[in-house]
Amino acid sequence: MLAAVENIAQFQLWKFLWKILERKVLNKMNGKLGKVSQSELAGKVGAAVGEGADALAKVDGVYRSSVKYADGAFFCLARTEEGKRLVVLGKGKAADSFTGEVVSGVKFCPLNAENAAALREHFPWTAPVPIGKRASFGTGDRLGVATPGHLRAFGSYEIFPVLAQQSMRELGRTGRTAQDVIDGAGWGAFEAGYVGTFAADADHIKKINEALDCYRLGFTMFTIDASDQINLEAVHLSDEEASAGFKQIPLYQEIRDRYAGKSWNLSHGDSRVNITFSDAELARCALVYHEAVEHMAALYHELRKTSGGESNFDFEVSVDETETDTTEHDHLFVATELAARGVKWQSLAPKFTGQFQKGIDYIGDRGKFEQQFAAHALIAENLGPYKVSVHSGSDKFSIFPLVGRRTGGYFHLKTAGTSWLEAVRVIAVKNPALYRRMHKFALEHFEQDRASYHVTTNLAEIPPVDSLADSELPGLMEKVHSRQLLHITYGSLLSSRDSAGAFLFRDEIYAALYDYEETYYQMLERHIGRHLETLGVKSV
Repeated sequence: MLAAVENIAQFQLWKFLWKILERKVLNKMNGKLGKVSQSELAGKVGAAVGEGADALAKVDGVYRSSVKYADGAFFCLARTEEGKRLVVLGKGKAADSFTGEVVSGVKFCPLNAENAAALREHFPWTAPVPIGKRASFGTGDRLGVATPGHLRAFGSYEIFPVLAQQSMRELGRTGRTAQDVIDGAGWGAFEAGYVGTFAADADHIKKINEALDCYRLGFTMFTIDASDQINLEAVHLSDEEASAGFKQIPLYQEIRDRYAGKSWNLSHGDSRVNITFSDAELARCALVYHEAVEHMAALYHELRKTSGGESNFDFEVSVDETETDTTEHDHLFVATELAARGVKWQSLAPKFTGQFQKGIDYIGDRGKFEQQFAAHALIAENLGPYKVSVHSGSDKFSIFPLVGRRTGGYFHLKTAGTSWLEAVRVIAVKNPALYRRMHKFALEHFEQDRASYHVTTNLAEIPPVDSLADSELPGLMEKVHSRQLLHITYGSLLSSRDSAGAFLFRDEIYAALYDYEETYYQMLERHIGRHLETLGVKSV
């Protein structure tokens, strides 16, 4: 009880300090960033390149951390009136690999897929790699422009970043492709001057062809959503019905022999798990998860064959897309059966007690969550070790200390929508008129868009936007109901068009973030940094 009170007090103190920091950060943020024409920039970089990388980095419009030298040529990213461009100065194999417009002897290359492939070839640290057995943190980027801000946050902590993370179902809503996700992370890493490693997560994969296609594009992590194969109806069968159904599974005897007369007595610190299977418990687990295990195993072995070995990709098992919590028996059964089929995985995502709604804090009994989470962490430690993965992890600040402590810092956590909401916050701060239009449009489309989300949003709790001063608009991103409103309507906001086929908001959103990208990066550094700090990730 005292520990819970202490956690609440610490959380309230953090919120108070956070408000002070936010005001200071917003007051110090730069205004609209400048852009130069390609012809003007060509003259400046052409004059500076003779003096070397330091002089080139000081040219207005050049991202100073991006300046690199390879195979006799200089490369850097720059802000131009036409958008961001890779600037190439010099000749050689690397320089000739990029396509673009030559202005006064300087090549300006668009950030397209062809040039992204060349970037990965000549600057291999812009390509994702597998994570392996390291703690990791995923930052979904629905707009493809957040990576430099994410990297600013990661730069202060010891954790492996997953910079390219996108679910297949989100791609249709954002109007982006899986290739865009890989490319955007690479360009962002190059802009930031990041020469470390990062991963790319093909999230919520359901089909073998999806996984193989994403592997060929460069994804290195595959989160398998087996919800279509999980038979939750079997949970409600009587003992007799479950036993009869279990015997119909072709591997019935083999599965039964793996559990008959066995017990798992696990302990670590104050955590204890004692698991034995009654005949009825084993029958139900088998009926609920057998097909899901078979599906995940088939997918794993296809990836292994295509990639040349399990060391070439990370495999995450997801059983969280269900209506019922994942029990200790469920977790142990799934892990045991996967291992029996030769599957090697890096992380497993259970369905936890409570509600993990998008973009807001955890809703539920934190005591029950900790008890359940500790059990899952203990099973993962003893049967692996592998990581417990927390999905919909954005902004779950009240339980982050529990996640970090109960896993000993060895976990995987996914965020996505929270970076989109920081983009919305930028617009609320810097372009209030655009935000007001987006807000009203979101209200009109809320009922339609909420169909695929479990949220408890109460629109009546959101004040009429016309009653708020411009200075009050950013505060809406601190309120549960308005956060959820803007979160779940991102697809409509990004994809809707007028009668002439022009986007209603998409182009303006990207333009605002381009103009105020330094503001966006600072907000992301602060916000993702808060996640990492609260999780207890070690600082560097």
